[in-house]
Parts: sequence; C-alpha cells; structure tokens
Amino acid sequence: MSGGHYDVIGIESWVSDLQDASPRVDRALASLAQSLRREGSLSSEEKGIVVASIAASRGDSEGCHRWAESFCGEFTEWRMLAALLFLSRGVPAARTLLTATGSLSEISSRPATPDSPDPEEIEEYFLGVFGQIPSRVTLLQEHAPKALETYFLLREETLGGHGLDPRLAQLALVGVNAADRQEDFTYEHALGALKEKASAGQLVEAGVCAMLYGGLASWTTAAAAITRALSNSDDHTF
Repeated sequence: MSGGHYDVIGIESWVSDLQDASPRVDRALASLAQSLRREGSLSSEEKGIVVASIAASRGDSEGCHRWAESFCGEFTEWRMLAALLFLSRGVPAARTLLTATGSLSEISSRPATPDSPDPEEIEEYFLGVFGQIPSRVTLLQEHAPKALETYFLLREETLGGHGLDPRLAQLALVGVNAADRQEDFTYEHALGALKEKASAGQLVEAGVCAMLYGGLASWTTAAAAITRALSNSDDHTF
C-alpha cells in the first residue's frame, strides 16, 4: 500500500503484517483506502465524517482521532455529531467521539434547561416522520413519557438540520448501522437520506465506508437495505 493510503487503514504493525499476507491482499487494502479517500458521490470530507462516526461507534478512539484530524476537512460540529451518536449508540460512542476530537470541556454554568415539549408536538413530529405512530413510540407514550421526550428531542435536534446537514447525518447512520449489520435501521436511515435528497451513489458510498470496521458482511447489509430503500422511497412503515 502506498504511503498516501497507509494511514487510512491504520499505522500499527498489524497493518504491515496484513499487507504481507500476499500482494493481492495488499492491493485489496489499497483499493479500500482509495475508495474511502477519493472524491465520488460523497466528498472525501463527507466520507471522513462517516468513517469517524463508525470508528467512534466501535470504540476506536485512535482511529476516530486519525480520521477526524486528517480526513474531515473543516468540519467542526463534533458535539452535535456526538449527540447523533448518543441517539444511535449511547454513551460509549458519544464519549469516544468527543474524546477523540478534543471536544470535551470542563463543566461550566449553562443556560436553564428548556421546558418539556408538548405531547402534541411530539405526536405531530412522529406522524410527519413515519406517516403513523410506530409501536416504539406508542409504548413510550403509554409507559415512559420522559423517555419519549429523550427520543423525540435527540432525533429532531440531530436529524432536523439544526447543526448537522440532515442528509449527512442520515448517511452517517447508514454507515454506523451497516457496520453493526443492522439492516432494518440501515434501511430506515437510507430512506431518511433519500428524503434529504441523497443520491443512490451517496448511499452506496456511505455503505462502503462501513467496510473498514464491519468487513464485507457490512456491505451485504448495506446493499440489502439500500436496494429496499431505492425500491420503496415513499415507504413510511418502518
């Protein structure tokens, strides 16, 4: 693998050992590195943000730091991206991203926490997103309304265009879920990305980003989900 692609996979000694398995393995790694770094339907910076998100979701602080520092251009919305990862994968992913990007800060005085949203606002939001109230929402409505507030506020804030490009946020979650081989959620966020005017090529490239941490199995998941989404772009039943 040429020096220009070496740090895409990693800089540890195991990478050299993997390259030494055979010339064709070396070529395969170089090809993956090139696909992640070259401009395509997604810019190289957008691919970097997707891969950094996946690295954080897998707890790879060093890899996340490398991608954030070297491959994400002028992107600065790390705290909002961490909130997106908290929505998707909880504390470990959010903490890894914030630590890796140097975005942790000491606790200081903050503005007062806003009041809770109205139940009608929450219901209207989920109707607009899903076309119906899915069971995951009705169960929280009936039994855990404060947890429903958490779900609503995080989802609306991180995917609603308030700090992150909503198209890129959806594509990041395509990559994160594909890397974990979660086909239904990959499908859901592929649909979300299509609603935000993502192209088929951008969906494919987000799925390819998952291969670095999820292997070829992650691409199988992504391909199945993307194919479903492209065939059912008006689907609201997830």
